[in-house]
Amino acid sequence: MILGIFNFYFTIEITPQSNDECLWIPKQIDKETNGIFFDFVKVDGVTWEAGIRNGDRLLAINGVEIRNTGTAQFLLNQIAAGDSAYYLYERNGTEYEGYVEIKKLLNFGGVAIILSSLIWLIVGFITIKSKPDGQLQTVFYKVGIYFTIYAAGTLLNNNFNSNPIFEFNFLVILIGILFLFAASYLPFNVIKFFWIFPKQLPFAEKRFIKKFLIYSPRIVFVFVLLITLLVNFGILPARPINYSMHVNNFLSFLFLSSIAIGFVSLIVSYIRLQKTDEKKPIFVILVSYGFAILAIIYTSTLANELAETIFNNPEYFFPIFIVAVLPLSFGYSIFKYSLMDVSDVIKNAIFYGVLTVSLAAAYFLVIYILGLGISSAVSTQYQGIIAGFIFVLFAVLFQNTKDRFQEYITKKFYPEQFASQKMLMKFSSEISTIVGMENILNSTQTIFIDSLLIKKYAVYLKDENESKFNLVRSFGVFSLPNEFYESDSSLQNALTSDDKLNMHKVIEQEDFEKVIPQLQTELIRESIYTIIPLIVKSKIIGLLLFGLKHSGARFAGKDLELLNAAANQISIALENARLYESEAEKMKIERDLENARKIQESLLPKSIPQFSHLQIAGSMIPAMHVGGDYYDIIQINENKIMVIVGDVSGKGLAASFYMSKLQTMVRLYCDENSTPKEVLSKVNKSIYESIERNWFITVAVGLFDITKGKLRYCRAGHMPLIETNNRTITHYQSRGIGVGLEKGDIFDTSLDEIEINLIKDHSYIFYSDGITETMNNTNELYGISRFEETLKINSSRTSDEILNTTINSLAKFRKSYHQNDDITMVVVKYL
Repeated sequence: MILGIFNFYFTIEITPQSNDECLWIPKQIDKETNGIFFDFVKVDGVTWEAGIRNGDRLLAINGVEIRNTGTAQFLLNQIAAGDSAYYLYERNGTEYEGYVEIKKLLNFGGVAIILSSLIWLIVGFITIKSKPDGQLQTVFYKVGIYFTIYAAGTLLNNNFNSNPIFEFNFLVILIGILFLFAASYLPFNVIKFFWIFPKQLPFAEKRFIKKFLIYSPRIVFVFVLLITLLVNFGILPARPINYSMHVNNFLSFLFLSSIAIGFVSLIVSYIRLQKTDEKKPIFVILVSYGFAILAIIYTSTLANELAETIFNNPEYFFPIFIVAVLPLSFGYSIFKYSLMDVSDVIKNAIFYGVLTVSLAAAYFLVIYILGLGISSAVSTQYQGIIAGFIFVLFAVLFQNTKDRFQEYITKKFYPEQFASQKMLMKFSSEISTIVGMENILNSTQTIFIDSLLIKKYAVYLKDENESKFNLVRSFGVFSLPNEFYESDSSLQNALTSDDKLNMHKVIEQEDFEKVIPQLQTELIRESIYTIIPLIVKSKIIGLLLFGLKHSGARFAGKDLELLNAAANQISIALENARLYESEAEKMKIERDLENARKIQESLLPKSIPQFSHLQIAGSMIPAMHVGGDYYDIIQINENKIMVIVGDVSGKGLAASFYMSKLQTMVRLYCDENSTPKEVLSKVNKSIYESIERNWFITVAVGLFDITKGKLRYCRAGHMPLIETNNRTITHYQSRGIGVGLEKGDIFDTSLDEIEINLIKDHSYIFYSDGITETMNNTNELYGISRFEETLKINSSRTSDEILNTTINSLAKFRKSYHQNDDITMVVVKYL
């Protein structure tokens, strides 16, 4: 970077040529005399204004006789822009004199190359910082490094000028060697980059291609360095063959060829891309690449014809700066589309850095202004104390303001990142409260598919024998195998090695061939880009597979950190679920469970109260001998009845104990004057102190008032109430969190009680998630759609028929597959 900045400054300020808007043409006058004649004198230019015309002979500049163009240019370069030079010239044997105003001519091509190389270097640095060990990022960064050193060759341009570098031979030699090195390596790295960007071209995987790209620049460098040294040491004669010119032409040819090959390769890669989201950033780069090539072609051909000579019309050569658009387009695509895995962390670091500095400046300005006010308003004795107090106060406010401001900026400018981070952080904290492997997998799938809108997702878990991985969840993928064996332990070995997997716990598409070769083809075909291993005690128990984010970008930076954090919690939850299942199997003592089942049955309603305007039916089918679901029908008076449905997180004995406790408390608090919200509030206060922190209960309470024809409904994290009639479905999903999650204040605030008008022949369905999450042997869920369809078809039937038809539909769907959750349903039909 220092070299590039110095080169830029040197080319702009030190080595611009003086320009008098004409050409000097050396001509032989006679056998012994040569002369310098004016040609292409620009009409109305500075030389024209001095009276000089085409064909005039230049005799002297500032009193110094001119014998060759080198001397003339050297003298002119000593004169600052805007100053005048004294010209003595001859026309038709008569001498004339005039003063010519001097202009400075930049090396437009050199400045454009330097500018492009600096931009490429900056973008490459950001890229390599986001992923230091990525092949694509490394090659891109190397191009920026070689390009910057290559551009330093302009430091040796115009050796007849007053170039101070030529006063130091060691600098000339050093820069010359660096230039030859960069000019040898740059073309092959450009070619290599565009053969693997945005995706590796098939032929680039060939072994001989890889060797060609490795050894070719070394051979070229040794060859051109050897030729240059032989010429400089006089071993090879500089004439009649101009070896140095041929070396430069050869290196220029390599560079231009690499640009052409890169452009063609990018076009091929663009055509091969199938998805619009993938094509967008590449299209931006491709268009800018095309403009850069057109600028090079124009400057080297048409511009010369239009300008006659650059000394007369330098503005015609200005379009060469368009080449700088190419690295700028990379920067735009990287920041806009997270191209090459440049993480939001890097983008935010730059963005927040500027904002934080601005906020800090405002903070210190306020402190300064307040300090001035205090000095004038308070006596000298207390100025120090008050100033210190205000400084500390504002320091606290500043930190708080900065955090809020940064959060706002993230939400405003990176909404997907903000939402993803919030959801993943919430999920990581809540996953440990979910009991049951199926519930954990369902919740995991919900957060990634429904909340983060990921289009490609799959989960593999190791079987009990730890010999193979089984596909237990998938979304948006079709060709992944249902199982695969880890025959060579490459996956486990990668975890314990010193490579990036050990640091980041992530397997990216570039690593598939090395880490998980048995799935490489299928994973690439399915556009899987990221795999997060599920690890417990240094052992991989499963794999989370992801495609692209909703925006079309790959997961990177902060996203990977959050995915790893979520994966750690999922791993622990799954391992706990496995241990729990294993332990539960051992504890299934038939007699004790049978007794527990009888006890639980006794807690459920033995008979359902009958009302003239209500038709009620209810059932609870435990997944095991005993369950964690609960329902109750409590008659308040002749015109009021309370319906309660609850679901304890988990199943089995532990859940049944909490269920019995819930039933006791509900019956205690249901009275003439209690509303559903008040009942839930009292139950929560009573249960919170006794329930384990990794347990909670969802409850729905409905109070039917026949006299008023109203239903007051409140739910604490439970499934929504469904109203059905005439093949129509209505959901009532009031707010509320589960019982036992919070002591009281937040719980009470979250509850929302709604009032529903009872309509004749309409049925009101209370149910647990065991219905919608019933699964068959193909891992397919019964789902809300099938449930709603069953209710629609039977909406005109009695409550008993609706209940029994639904239970039969579940059994038919599940077939012989085990019931994975308690099933509870209460149907109340208003007549």
